[in-house]
Amino acid sequence: MNHKIADLHIHSIFSDGTMSPEEIIAKAVEKGLGLIAITDHNVLEGSREIQKLNNKKELLLISGVELDALDRGKNLHILGYGMDLNNERFREFTKKNRLLFESLDERLIERMQREYNNISLEEYLNYNYDRKNGGWKALHYFVEKGITSSLTAGFAFYSKYELSFDCIEFPSVSMVCNHIHSAGGKAILAHPGRVINVTERNDFKREITRLINLGIDGIECYYPTHSHEVTEDCLSICKELGLLITAGSDCHGNFGKIEIGEMEIPISWLNLGDILSHN
Repeated sequence: MNHKIADLHIHSIFSDGTMSPEEIIAKAVEKGLGLIAITDHNVLEGSREIQKLNNKKELLLISGVELDALDRGKNLHILGYGMDLNNERFREFTKKNRLLFESLDERLIERMQREYNNISLEEYLNYNYDRKNGGWKALHYFVEKGITSSLTAGFAFYSKYELSFDCIEFPSVSMVCNHIHSAGGKAILAHPGRVINVTERNDFKREITRLINLGIDGIECYYPTHSHEVTEDCLSICKELGLLITAGSDCHGNFGKIEIGEMEIPISWLNLGDILSHN
């Protein structure tokens, strides 16, 4: 099994991906993967669903989620693995984070309705869309109302109206880590090369170390857009400090260009500690 590929960062239709848990399993088996996790944005349903479906035990599964945190005015993503998905306190915490997550789009609609007379927050709150098309509610709403011709065209409105997840009062990194730990899981810093914007490698290492001290158990070292230097630095920090090492594609199905298992990282390259024993 250790020679098989791992992908521990996959999004399903329960957040902004285009694949159902059933389709994710089928695609992973087709591509010869041995270990996967659904890590939807502040949502546990995809991870809960896939645990029920793997009755043939074709894959090793880890329970997962991707939680938003705020650190020094910057939005960071913390991957949680191996949690008890029935832990009521953790489920409530995740739901609250999802509401905060969705509040960004509500703020955007509030600002836009002053200029677009065919949209309203009240209508938006009651709006439903086909999750199999990926993306999120606001992007679909803009297309439905004829404001944009594609889902990705809606991205531009966030910068135009000066809104980003940095504006949302998400819980601190330490609070997110504490909740993951309280549910029996491990907290992993997601795609640090994407979110830590420093040019000097020593500054990058210092910032990673600062975040680790807030309760981080490991790093998503292998990630599609990481440079060789970022991957190397993340691996050296993890090995030096005895931290967990994970890999993830951040696949969103057809809502993006990355495929499941795209980096072809063998399970043997990872350090998952005792996470697998939780499942």
